[in-house]
Amino acid sequence: MIGQMGFEPIGKAQLDAWLLVAKGKKEVNVNAIPNLHDNHGLAMKHLEDSNAVFNYGLSLTTALQPGLAAATENPLSEDGQKIADEAERAYKAAIALFAKHGRANIMLGLLYNQLGRYMYSESYLKVGLQLEEGGEDWMVAANQYLLAGAYTYNTDEEKYQQVYAKFKEYAHTDIKDGPYYKKMAVLYVSYYER
Repeated sequence: MIGQMGFEPIGKAQLDAWLLVAKGKKEVNVNAIPNLHDNHGLAMKHLEDSNAVFNYGLSLTTALQPGLAAATENPLSEDGQKIADEAERAYKAAIALFAKHGRANIMLGLLYNQLGRYMYSESYLKVGLQLEEGGEDWMVAANQYLLAGAYTYNTDEEKYQQVYAKFKEYAHTDIKDGPYYKKMAVLYVSYYER
């Protein structure tokens, strides 16, 4: 189905050219490139597999983390943006294959947030909020959803308030990355507790 819809990963030579320039601009984690190459090959072979396509998008995002970490203050280079666009295409293709692909939805929402495109992330992060509450994926989705709400001034909406209350509760349980989530819950106080 997705092959018929036109998604195919960019050619390896073009991808490597983008990576080379973005690497020179310190936007790429060179240690992530071998995994990216592996997942690019798998996605090329398995265009109908939502997980293979998702893993390719995730590898692109992972490789681009140095640039994405600062993208709201320092926009990506042209080649860095092309890598981000390719990740967006991959996530959307995975979602086209399986609309409820929680991780693809979460990572697309997170990518939009990292690019400062908060208005676009909400609908994707909401899908992630349908996963097991308090689980690792749910916590990522909730954190990014609350972040987007703070930047879009939607914190008074009932859905954001409900997610915030659950996020605070789960942040104080024994979960992976608990200290980070506790810190984020404290930062959200000024937005969600008026």
